[in-house]
Amino acid sequence: MPIHRIVNLFRNVVLPATLNSYSVIFFFNNRLLACVIMLVSFFNFFAGLSGLLAVLVTVLIANAMGFDKIQLKNGVYSFNALLTGIGMGTFFDPGLVFFTLLVLAALMTLILSVTFGGWLYKYGLPFLSIPFVITFWFIVLPSSQFENLGLTQRNIYWMNEMYAIGGNPMLNFFQTMDTLPVHKMVDIYLRSMSSIFFQDNLIAGLFIAIALLICSRIAFSLSVIGFVSAYFFAKFTGSAAASITYYNIGANYMMVAIAIGGFFIIPSKYSYLWTVLLVPLTSLVLLFMSKLLGFIHLPVFSLPFSLVVILFVYFLMLRIKPTKLILTPIQYYSPESNLYTYNNNKNRLSNFLYFPLYLPFWGEWKVMQGHNGKHTHKGDWGQAFDFILVDDESKTYASNGLFCENYHCYNKPVVAPADGLVEEIIDNVDDNEIGKINTINNWGNTIVIRHLPGLYTQMSHLRKGSFKVAKGDFVKRGDLLANCGNSGRSPEPHLHFQVQGTPVLGSRTIDYPFSYYHEKDKAERQLKQFSRPREGALISGVTTNTLLKTAFDIIPNTILKYSYRNERGIEKVEIWESYTDAYNYKYLYCKETGSSAYYVNDGSMFYFTAFYGSRKSLLYFFYLSAYKVFLGDPENDEMIDGMPLNVIQDKRISVWFHDFIAPFYSYIRVWHSIKPEDTNNLLDAEMLILKSKVRVSVLGRIRNESESTIIVNKNCIMKFTYESIKTKIRAKCINS
Repeated sequence: MPIHRIVNLFRNVVLPATLNSYSVIFFFNNRLLACVIMLVSFFNFFAGLSGLLAVLVTVLIANAMGFDKIQLKNGVYSFNALLTGIGMGTFFDPGLVFFTLLVLAALMTLILSVTFGGWLYKYGLPFLSIPFVITFWFIVLPSSQFENLGLTQRNIYWMNEMYAIGGNPMLNFFQTMDTLPVHKMVDIYLRSMSSIFFQDNLIAGLFIAIALLICSRIAFSLSVIGFVSAYFFAKFTGSAAASITYYNIGANYMMVAIAIGGFFIIPSKYSYLWTVLLVPLTSLVLLFMSKLLGFIHLPVFSLPFSLVVILFVYFLMLRIKPTKLILTPIQYYSPESNLYTYNNNKNRLSNFLYFPLYLPFWGEWKVMQGHNGKHTHKGDWGQAFDFILVDDESKTYASNGLFCENYHCYNKPVVAPADGLVEEIIDNVDDNEIGKINTINNWGNTIVIRHLPGLYTQMSHLRKGSFKVAKGDFVKRGDLLANCGNSGRSPEPHLHFQVQGTPVLGSRTIDYPFSYYHEKDKAERQLKQFSRPREGALISGVTTNTLLKTAFDIIPNTILKYSYRNERGIEKVEIWESYTDAYNYKYLYCKETGSSAYYVNDGSMFYFTAFYGSRKSLLYFFYLSAYKVFLGDPENDEMIDGMPLNVIQDKRISVWFHDFIAPFYSYIRVWHSIKPEDTNNLLDAEMLILKSKVRVSVLGRIRNESESTIIVNKNCIMKFTYESIKTKIRAKCINS
């Protein structure tokens, strides 16, 4: 293999996969935590070496066999091999037989990881450390049959290894640290932390605890809660009954707390409460399995942790109605990121829950009657709207209003709110005289359109003979359907609109929002997103700005190339390529930094949904600058959108204390705002300038985090700038 291919393999696959194998044990993809755990594993040098070799063997085999690169680089396939290698290096002496068994054990963990992963992932479940436990059983149980594989005595004389590595200075340091006069509970906590990697070492536990604290305040607090729950439950029941040992506390109780409290479940007071409840339950499972497996002389290791977590996650997945205990929808390998992103996206990305429906008319209409109206729209038919047209004097008609033709909305076009198939048309009802109603043909002339299975829209009181489509036709959003009339139960011309679950005329209504529209209250006009119009409001549809729509229409296989000067004044170039992943989500990928930014363009709005990678990359600064861009006709008002707290880079804003209490209360908020610099004649201009800001509120005090300028010219994003306290970026498109 050529040298450059070996270098690329090491840099792009082996290195990230190896490091993540260490940190993913605590459910992180964090290099600091990985390096600390790797260092700690080498406190027992041969155990650390065995673990590293097992990981390398697993990664190389998995890569050669062509398994999923993302899972491989995240350490998912190899962390069980790491635990197996450390365990084998802890209990057995080195030798040819040992290394042969180590390679076989690494291969077995890979096979089990892939197999269990393929089986459990179908149900959205993890396999955790089950491959490690099973593989170690296959090594431990027949080990007495291998005459050339001997149990080690190094754990008894571990001081000798410290002396061999660093002489008297290292030996004295470890002896001093291991005998620090700390509180008994602190001592047990730290030794329990180290026992996850088969050690009984105060300094090892201290290193891991500090690294965990730096990486995640939530995970650290959960480890403490898991420990305290186990400790006091053991005191309550008696240590023997609770099976309380350093390893059991660390590998079972603490890991259950971290997994349930902050990884598989969005951190909250409810996840913390369930953590306290599940630790005693885990102790019962552990005691039962210890007794059961004791008959065949097998240790339980971390099997209780794996079973309790898998069963509880599956238990939550079977709920018919969601509760306050929320399963993590998108995994960011950080409790803080999971929490902040979920809290931000549960409102921001609510449109993912809806098929977009637009207003069924052109121009500005008034909501005469909304949901649960004064006159109709009652009970099962309460989620409907009646629309009318008014003049500057708020009158619905001209002249004397005695005839249908006097009313502003009469004979006006009614258009398709979205793409769909015409399911039903009623076109045989005459218009009423003003003030009279037809209760026999209640809905009057009507059209029903199927947009999705179980999603239909009905528009009623239309004018007889005005239909431009027929039953069975496929219509596109904005296509002319018919004209507004006064048929059915309609004392004056108006348009009735409702969403329903069946094609049957007059079905029960569904509470369903319109995707994007403008709403005017007095003189103020606001953009509404996936909302329901307020009764009495003047509303109008959005129109697309061609310049913005073309510039942000980043289709898959598009390549964007930008030059910029970094903070040191060095000229650099980044190339972004647009791809679509296996779930049909679009993202920009920067090969130079390995960063990805996921985005959505629904024709009316461009917005980013997630970012992964280097926060020094140009792509990250573009993610902050163009976090959300309205593609319709520009307005003077700012469009404001929430951002997850973990985007903050200003070190003056300390989020450490906030992280500790964030599952219970949040006092820091982050917003992104954007507005055109000048809206004069923008619809005809060839250039458009957008100004965006990221602002932070701490206990109600607001300050700017960053400011950006986006220049759209010649149907592309020609330039953008980003400025914060420490960063100034000027980027220019150099696409040829």
